[in-house]
Amino acid sequence: MEENKSNLNLTMTWGLFLGLVLIVLHLITYLMGVYKSPSWLGILNYAVIIGAMVMAQLKTRNDLQGGYITYGKSLGTGILVALFSSIIYAFYFIILTKFIDPSYMDKMLEVVEELYYQKGMPEDQIQMAMEMARKFTTPIFTALSTMFGFVVMGTIFSLITSAFIKRQEPMFTEQNTNEE
Repeated sequence: MEENKSNLNLTMTWGLFLGLVLIVLHLITYLMGVYKSPSWLGILNYAVIIGAMVMAQLKTRNDLQGGYITYGKSLGTGILVALFSSIIYAFYFIILTKFIDPSYMDKMLEVVEELYYQKGMPEDQIQMAMEMARKFTTPIFTALSTMFGFVVMGTIFSLITSAFIKRQEPMFTEQNTNEE
């Protein structure tokens, strides 16, 4: 039971850290007035997410599990980090879009509309797409869908990283063979 509590504390701590780093990265672009993030920023976000998940998985393996960790335990650790960080980020996003800058979602929709025009979509399709987008861009819906997407993405990343982090405890150790 104590081990589970320690692992929960560890994943919450790394989730808080990851959530705060992602918030800082978003705040930098927000304060610069950038509503369409450059691709390098997306890559940086993914690197930060993977890095935090790997660090939490390694800390769990080395500090809580005595140097060994199963694939499932590593997977669960990564998913929990993604879940906790997504909760932190969702609260930030709700505060940003409801209280700090209620026009934020409208600015994002303007960027999307401009992208549609650049792609050469017909006017009637753009208007229909924008009407549909406005229905689904409330702060709460966007925060919840961001949380869901982040947990799915974290699960995928964790499926991959856990394959490298796992370390099975040997069935026979020197101590066991000496006792016989």
